[in-house]
Amino acid sequence: MTDFFIYAAAGFMVWMCMDCIQRREHFIWIVIMIVLFPVGAVAYFFVVKNRVGVKVPGSPGPAPTPIRREVETEETLQLKDLIGKFHKAYHYEKLGQVYIEQKKYDMAIPQFEEAIQRDPEMMEARYGLAKCYHGQNNYEEAATALEKLTAIDKKYDYGNAIFGLAECYRLSGNEEKALEAYGEVINSFHFFKAYYHYARLLDKKGKKQEAIDYMKSIVGSSKDLPDYKLEKEQYWIDEATKFLRKNGIELA
Repeated sequence: MTDFFIYAAAGFMVWMCMDCIQRREHFIWIVIMIVLFPVGAVAYFFVVKNRVGVKVPGSPGPAPTPIRREVETEETLQLKDLIGKFHKAYHYEKLGQVYIEQKKYDMAIPQFEEAIQRDPEMMEARYGLAKCYHGQNNYEEAATALEKLTAIDKKYDYGNAIFGLAECYRLSGNEEKALEAYGEVINSFHFFKAYYHYARLLDKKGKKQEAIDYMKSIVGSSKDLPDYKLEKEQYWIDEATKFLRKNGIELA
């Protein structure tokens, strides 16, 4: 009889744990159900599950379970607690980075903005803000954020910041500024993707020969690349080769 009770209680606890996961209730309930076996599962049933399922007199049916848009993690809770205590730019920036990892860009943006307000020289916050706008396909705002960042440090993130600025100009249709920014990138950094899009923009401007020369430089430079770098850049090498062949240029 004792074994039957234990099995039944265990099955009931598993049922309540599954219900807790489906409702996206706080994970502490699962801890309570495991630690306080089997009392924790009974408590969950009456406090959460039974409460949600109660039918209101005169209503057509049980009230639907509310959808929780934000699921807090231990990390976000700790950062919010630190923000409440100290109001440091560092903690706002770190919370923004957590939201970026979760692709919650709308929640990350206010954190980065607050961090920048408190510390205008916090490059990580400015970069994070640009990433958020880029993630939302809001390339104009992303470009604005990157303009302010690169005005302070043009080589931030080993050139990826100004390269991102060029990309945002191109994606937002601002081709003149994109050409200028790509030009700055290829003068200091060897990003084949930057060379490729710079050449394509030149081609659109009617500067065919210049575009061809830059495409040739991509293919030519690829011969000296180490294997790991060649694998990373192979896509742009192939695209440059296609461009050259389309324009009647066969490479040896």
